[in-house]
Amino acid sequence: ALAEVRKAEGLAGQSLAWGLWAQASEMTGQLGADDLRRMARGGLTPLTTEQGLSLFEAAGALTDEPVLVPVPLDFAVLRENALTDDVPAVLRSLVRKPPRRLGEEGRTAESGGTHRYADRMRAVPAAERERLALQLVCDQVADVLGHASGTSIKPHDAFTELGFDSLTAVDLRNRLNRATGLRLPATLVFDHPTPGELSEHILNELAPGDTAMASVLETLDRLETVFDALTPEGEGSVATITARLNALMARWNEEREPAGAQDYLSDDAGDASNLSKSLGTASDDELFDFIDNKFGR
Repeated sequence: ALAEVRKAEGLAGQSLAWGLWAQASEMTGQLGADDLRRMARGGLTPLTTEQGLSLFEAAGALTDEPVLVPVPLDFAVLRENALTDDVPAVLRSLVRKPPRRLGEEGRTAESGGTHRYADRMRAVPAAERERLALQLVCDQVADVLGHASGTSIKPHDAFTELGFDSLTAVDLRNRLNRATGLRLPATLVFDHPTPGELSEHILNELAPGDTAMASVLETLDRLETVFDALTPEGEGSVATITARLNALMARWNEEREPAGAQDYLSDDAGDASNLSKSLGTASDDELFDFIDNKFGR
């Protein structure tokens, strides 16, 4: 901004926004191999000392330009990234996005869309579903950070401790959107600060309620297995378990029973036990008469 103001006032001034220099400095000395691979995947290559000095001289000759960006770009990588819209906004005008062939949008949407990914996830047990979602997140986190694989990423690792910033957060969001077909927000890693929390959020977005319902069914399966092996030591234990199961079942039925249905039943037979006995001995005609009188045709 200072260079632009000075240039507007007819004064000397020029700002150079340098890309990465290959020679390590105090600013870049802490960058590791993973950081360099991540930058290379974005189409940014390091400047050699010779390139830097040459660009410095070239910039000095462009006296009418207050701000220049001397940085080498790998356009082959940028064109490849443009296929998936994975090019930073500041560079998009430099790369022409190849036109999609007729019908390609539909195939792309089908291959990465929410419905197809959600269907694949529903086809496996809940525990496997959770594992696959976590693996997806960890693999994408590793790609964003430049790691060789997602095995180094743990479910409870905080994204901030892993080195995420606003740019890498958006990169991860974009990758997960493409993989799942979801429309996740840019604040994703800040709203769900660990891979484990993020994978749970993705499962809930794919099928709200399905994860909880599958967990309930698996819990019932485990409970049934426990019952099969159970040998109660006394009548008191049996009575306690029976009472709790009956209370839980009554609560479940109460929350899901249509309003007024219990009134219809209790008005006719006094209670569920009497009604069951009445219906058990009733003829077909009596059953149809009962249904007609209570609920209409």
